[in-house]
Amino acid sequence: MTVTIVYETHSITTDNEAGIATGHLPGELSALGREQAAELGARRRGDGLAAVFTSDLRRSVQTAEIAFADCDIPLRQDARLRECDYGDLNGMPVGRLAGQRAAHISTPWPGGQSYHDVVDRTAEFLRELARDWDGARVLLIAHTANRWALDHLLKGVPLEDVVDAPFTWQEGWTYLLPARWCRDAPIVTERLTLAPLTVADADEMAEVLSAPALYTFTGGAPPTPDALRARYAKLAEGWSPDARQEWRNWIIRRRADDRAVGTVQATIVEEDRQAEIAWVIGLPWQRQGYATEAALALTGWLDDRGVPRIQAHIHPAHHASMAVATRIGLTPTHHFEDGERRWERPAS
Repeated sequence: MTVTIVYETHSITTDNEAGIATGHLPGELSALGREQAAELGARRRGDGLAAVFTSDLRRSVQTAEIAFADCDIPLRQDARLRECDYGDLNGMPVGRLAGQRAAHISTPWPGGQSYHDVVDRTAEFLRELARDWDGARVLLIAHTANRWALDHLLKGVPLEDVVDAPFTWQEGWTYLLPARWCRDAPIVTERLTLAPLTVADADEMAEVLSAPALYTFTGGAPPTPDALRARYAKLAEGWSPDARQEWRNWIIRRRADDRAVGTVQATIVEEDRQAEIAWVIGLPWQRQGYATEAALALTGWLDDRGVPRIQAHIHPAHHASMAVATRIGLTPTHHFEDGERRWERPAS
């Protein structure tokens, strides 16, 4: 099933009319904005909404309260639906904002946030929405940057393509949020995005995995793109043929440039509440902390899934991988398999 998201912008504010970029400041609806909010309510009250979620900034809250006054549809405020924080520049002229957006996709505004930060908190909100509101139709009343985040997360539109696009108002935008999104959503860290693996990643990953030195401890040789496509097609199914193991695989990408640098994976045995994890970083990107950052994100994801027992098998001479295992809380055991020592984090 899916959650149907109807997105509406907050109504016109006094800042909008004055050409001011409000950012994290509260904002106040103008007389025209109050009329627009009432029109929004008339348009959406009979829309089968299970709930209305708004930014906790005043201009969004006002829009919802006017639109759904004397209505039994629950209104919920959520700080994760705030506009991008322009930091020292909250309240700047819109003309100044328009010329600088593209420079702040990954780089925060001075004292504020980047648009990737908005995507991160929107993704966290969507994971909860997918988990808790499966099959429902909900309304989001928020800000421009949140709509960009929805386009990016649910339609795959690059942020670079939306931040400078001209805005054209319309009576809402509709998005479909699959229930599986809480499982398949990217995992985001400070520097990395762990994106669920797809067959389309094979050509790029063949280059990442092309150095023979990567196979010193594991054996084998660099895979061809065709071999990776076949392997990824199987892994993307998500489950072993007997349905006893869940296969979870992610491409590790740098947020700064979306460059693939490696992979991380977890094989989960639900009946034992246990996961076997592994990671690999391409040779040019090693010694930059990417493996530790990705592995920590993965163990956090497993914790959220209620998988307490985590293990990895590491060659006893692979000191870099042993260092990563130590940093993520695994300890060596006396058990070996095919020459690799088992490291584990027992259930607490």
